[in-house]
Amino acid sequence: MRGKKSKGFTITELIITMAIIGILSAIIIPMYTNHIRRARRSDAKVALEDVRAMEEQLRAETGSYTIIRQDLVSFGWPSNAGAAIAYEPGDYRITLAAHASGFLATATPQAGTRQFRTDGGAAGWLTIDATGKKEPPDKWK
Repeated sequence: MRGKKSKGFTITELIITMAIIGILSAIIIPMYTNHIRRARRSDAKVALEDVRAMEEQLRAETGSYTIIRQDLVSFGWPSNAGAAIAYEPGDYRITLAAHASGFLATATPQAGTRQFRTDGGAAGWLTIDATGKKEPPDKWK
């Protein structure tokens, strides 16, 4: 009589399965992280475009740009942003520097977020000015 055949997986089958899972996760996790980074950068782009629209609307009504927060509140700048011309929608801090003939709005990644990089590389900052110039161009694509 033949002995009973055991049921279950062999160690070889388990090792192959673990290797496949490891390979798939090595591919999928970086793709997911980059997708999240691009989505959060899109939020910053929208915020900068909103700042530009507010400034342009204010200039159309008053004839000049402003850095006075109270002037911008009526055009949509968050009233809880404090006295500074800066606010923090999500992973970015939006700051504004303006003078009568122009402005520069900057989105800077906040420390402790996935957008922030300490390696000195392309840190994820974005800017837009009164002429519509967007820097760095590769991040606005």
